[in-house]
Amino acid sequence: MSTVPLKVVRKKLVHEAVLDKIDREHLSINTAEVRTRLQTNREHVHGNMLRKCLDQWERIIADNDIDTVRKISVSDTETDREMRNMSPLSVLLSESERLHVLDLLKRTRE
Repeated sequence: MSTVPLKVVRKKLVHEAVLDKIDREHLSINTAEVRTRLQTNREHVHGNMLRKCLDQWERIIADNDIDTVRKISVSDTETDREMRNMSPLSVLLSESERLHVLDLLKRTRE
């Protein structure tokens, strides 16, 4: 039985928290803050797979495609794990919401 890396679990929990907030507050993901984070991510990546992930995020954000965000959140393929890793959506969480995710992460590891 393999152990799931802590980073993978953390990214999944962050993604779930973002989706919960989107649903609860009826948020759009096509915001200036998200697009700015996407651009920042783009400036720091190398490699075709990562660029493809960011290209896909750009389309998802432009279309405000929450259904695809949901699919990425629940999937455990390598591509979807990379998509969660490259997600610019964490900027939608407040500092207290991020800390809550870290608390959840700590509890899952105990």
